[in-house]
Amino acid sequence: MQSGVIAASPDEPAAALPLHAVYSRVVWEADDQALCLLAPDGRVTAWNPGAERLTGYAAAEVLGRTFAYGDASGDDGALAAAREAGRYETQGWWPRRDGSRFRAHTVIAAIRDGEVLAGFAQIIREAPPRPEEGGGSEAVALILDLALSTMSQGLCLFDADRKVRLINQRFFEMFAAAGGRDLVGTAIEVLWALAFHGPEAGAPDGTQEDGAALLAGHEALLGRGEAVVVSTPDGRAIALVRRGVPGGAFVVTFEDVTRQRQAELEVVRLAHHDALTGLANRAMLWRRLGESAVDGTLLAGTALLFLDLDGFKAVNDDLGHQAGDVLLREVAERLRGTAPEPALAARFGGDEFALLLPGRAGELAVPLAERLLIELARPYAIDGQRPRHVTASIGIAFAQGGTTPDAMLRQADCALYAAKGAGKAAWRPFTAALESERSEEQRLERDLRRAADAGELHVAYQPIIGLSHGAVGAREALLRWTHPERGPVSPRVFIPLAEKSDVIRVLGLWVLERACTDAAAWPDSARVCVNVSVRQLGDGSLPRAVSEILARTGLSPRRLELEITETVLSEARGGIVDDLQLLHAMGLRISLDDFGVGSSSLARVRAFPFDRIKIDGSFVRDAVERPDCRAIVGVVAELGRRLGIETVAEGVETPAQLAVVREEGFTEAQGFLFGRAVPNPVPAARAAGT
Repeated sequence: MQSGVIAASPDEPAAALPLHAVYSRVVWEADDQALCLLAPDGRVTAWNPGAERLTGYAAAEVLGRTFAYGDASGDDGALAAAREAGRYETQGWWPRRDGSRFRAHTVIAAIRDGEVLAGFAQIIREAPPRPEEGGGSEAVALILDLALSTMSQGLCLFDADRKVRLINQRFFEMFAAAGGRDLVGTAIEVLWALAFHGPEAGAPDGTQEDGAALLAGHEALLGRGEAVVVSTPDGRAIALVRRGVPGGAFVVTFEDVTRQRQAELEVVRLAHHDALTGLANRAMLWRRLGESAVDGTLLAGTALLFLDLDGFKAVNDDLGHQAGDVLLREVAERLRGTAPEPALAARFGGDEFALLLPGRAGELAVPLAERLLIELARPYAIDGQRPRHVTASIGIAFAQGGTTPDAMLRQADCALYAAKGAGKAAWRPFTAALESERSEEQRLERDLRRAADAGELHVAYQPIIGLSHGAVGAREALLRWTHPERGPVSPRVFIPLAEKSDVIRVLGLWVLERACTDAAAWPDSARVCVNVSVRQLGDGSLPRAVSEILARTGLSPRRLELEITETVLSEARGGIVDDLQLLHAMGLRISLDDFGVGSSSLARVRAFPFDRIKIDGSFVRDAVERPDCRAIVGVVAELGRRLGIETVAEGVETPAQLAVVREEGFTEAQGFLFGRAVPNPVPAARAAGT
């Protein structure tokens, strides 16, 4: 090996030896330039230190290999031109070892031994800017180098032989297994193994087979120029895009899209799962029902359970929405822990849940419902508060021959409605009779919604008698409905329907307006008593509405008495108490209706601003014959005296019953003995028997 020259290896054929003598003379004359010798097939046989300095590639990295030069990879056209003309000169971009590029002026000379082509001598030097560019080419080169080194994507340039010719720094940052390796000249299969086989990939020579298998699955899509997302062993998602380059070369970019893919997966998850509880949502339940159907019908035996929480609204209103969310998450956990493996648990919305038992799993529906009633009734510990009790009502629908997903949803809802109507904390299976009843109720509810505008409603008034003087002290306003086809509809039928929906709020305000208007025209000063549903209380709307109605009708607040049922005591939320306190402060009187039929009444009655207590008529009717009922009547009268409020006995129908309530100390009485409810009467005569 002569000074300054990297010679061919001893294994080179003897035919290449004449090249070295020529090469040595050129080196001594051009020691500031990059020089190399090429075999006839383009392989590098010698590489001088100037070439090492200019390109950054050591001789050992390029000897025996075809090296890319100019603007293309494996420039067969340049060699062919030099072979034909003896000499070829060109300018183009060359790669450096660090991934940058420089503009090179290259001279290629053909070397012949007689008539035989012995190879090529190649002189490479960094080209100065073209005069017409004014240094622009150098600026472009710098910009391109900067772009390659700072781009967020990894980039690899492959030649027509599918070997690496250019690679940027970002690629090494993305793939640790490739770090510290010289990958120029590496086959694409080896690169694929280093990138996607993981850190355990060995030396490049040992990974080609693995890489070929990995690459095979992506090749077809990459060949069409489509983006392909590939997973790495460490769980990342890498998007690959291939672009062709003239001459058979191509570029592949590698972009880490892990965060984007995770965000996309999260969007998909949220589209099918409830964000609060993590259960499937309504859309997912509907999708799974559809997947369980064959030709549009569900497999016989498939069961769907609908669950609705009883008492959740009271917890939500009393402790706030955050506490309500805690309770809902705990309910979801109990559902997960109780439901069998094939079941899909879903939150249908609000405090409604569902469980789908596909196929033969439907056999578990009834025992599952019974376990859920027990499990969901266990106390709930919420944010340090005293344990709260919430129960569930459950409706079950079973797929029969030809049952569609839509029909099953309707049937489960119908069964749930029946379970709640049965007193809650119960389960009911769907039957055809239930569907008929539900349809009838729905039709009646629709008719009720338009009844006021259609002029089908009116208010009747039943007198309340003061037992100390026998005169009418008040009249209770009672809503009546005459259906154009059904005739009179019992309040026992339509009031519960209204209570289950928002219709009660509309009807309640209609009755209040009508009663105040009528009472303002009465010739006496009797109070008018109007029933108020618990659904009208708690949001501040009733006090505002009452104030507006009193202003319109001119009725004195002292002549308006609002009656609430005992069930309001079990929902003693802050909002309800606040509304009643505000109404009382306006001058209205508040009475507790149907006292004695609920629970926990005595313990909570002091929280409300009651002016009167009305004992339920069932106790009055039995007080004459049953000592226990008479004892209750006496207790209520005593409670009124001790609390300093009036007491009213409902359901007084006989002189004997009147005598009992008088003896026990009631202050007022109401019932058929004094008169039935009639449309807007004038004050009646003194009550019979007084």
